[in-house]
Amino acid sequence: MGRRVEVGEEAWRTPRTPCRPLDWRGAELWVQKWWKGRGGALGAVADWVFFPLELAYRGGVSLRNRLYDAGILRARRARLPVVSVGNLTVGGTGKTPFSAWLAGELEKRGHVPAVVTRGFGRDEVELHRRWAPLRTVIVDRDRGRGAWRAASLGATVVVLDDGFQHRRLARDLDVVLVPAGLAGKVRLLPRGPFREPLEAARRAGVLAITLKGAGEDPEPAKARLARLVADPPLVVRFLAAGWTDLWGNPSDPPQGPCLGVAGVGDPDGFQKLVEKEVGSPVPLLAFPDHYPYTDRDAAGMRALAGYRTIVTTEKDAVKLVAYADRIGSAAVLRLKVVVEEGEDLLWERVTAALERGRGAA
Repeated sequence: MGRRVEVGEEAWRTPRTPCRPLDWRGAELWVQKWWKGRGGALGAVADWVFFPLELAYRGGVSLRNRLYDAGILRARRARLPVVSVGNLTVGGTGKTPFSAWLAGELEKRGHVPAVVTRGFGRDEVELHRRWAPLRTVIVDRDRGRGAWRAASLGATVVVLDDGFQHRRLARDLDVVLVPAGLAGKVRLLPRGPFREPLEAARRAGVLAITLKGAGEDPEPAKARLARLVADPPLVVRFLAAGWTDLWGNPSDPPQGPCLGVAGVGDPDGFQKLVEKEVGSPVPLLAFPDHYPYTDRDAAGMRALAGYRTIVTTEKDAVKLVAYADRIGSAAVLRLKVVVEEGEDLLWERVTAALERGRGAA
């Protein structure tokens, strides 16, 4: 695999790359490395320092879930069925492309879905709108209010993008995505990427193991999740589906050496996909998830790329298009969702959820 260069490294601070020095963005990337066990001596210290905070967070999450489970805190019902797509971690499982795929499949079956999302970082909102310009996309921190708006706009079902922890809105089905490379130690925030313990997956109506590219193996994650749910999990793979330019127009594959640029939850997965597509190592310039690019960043990555073609993700492209004059030639790798195992179970559960939601509305 090509070398991974992170914002804040010396190579990114050289005089010919006019970008800011290491700041909170570099710190965020270090935290991601620490969560993966690559924090070194400082990471070992941080494990002890943040242990009490993890315990406090774990206790708060447990209490909140118990209150909802006991009916002391009540979820509000929408006027139409709600299908949530969520996960247990802070990113990198493919919630947004899976939500868009699910909405598209519902349209093929005659439904009128609306995607409701908090819109953190705005990139996911722009992605939904780029993929399906005519689909209703509602951005609201109060997902319950967003679902009510969807009903007033003529939707027949809500697809909740990143809604598993938003228990204030009742849902008729929870689809929970789990990465194939499930962490060995389940550490909750701030000591790890988990929002909830692994046992929270028992609330899911459908579990789905997500994989990037053709090389990952779902079997270890299947074995680990078997004790939590009765039904086998889906296997969902994200595969390369061609290339576009920064505006989303189809383009030819990049030729010659490339530099990867990614500000996503799983930059390593993107790097593997790109290297498979171009057939050679591709160094990666990794930014934090939802990174707010600036004109200075764009000029810096162009200088660092030199003669190489910049290749990036669709999630990054919707932000980098504003700096196309600085970046110059760039190629965007499109992804497609392929449900390799369990699609019949998924639609059995979705159909039941739609009927249940219509009856309760």
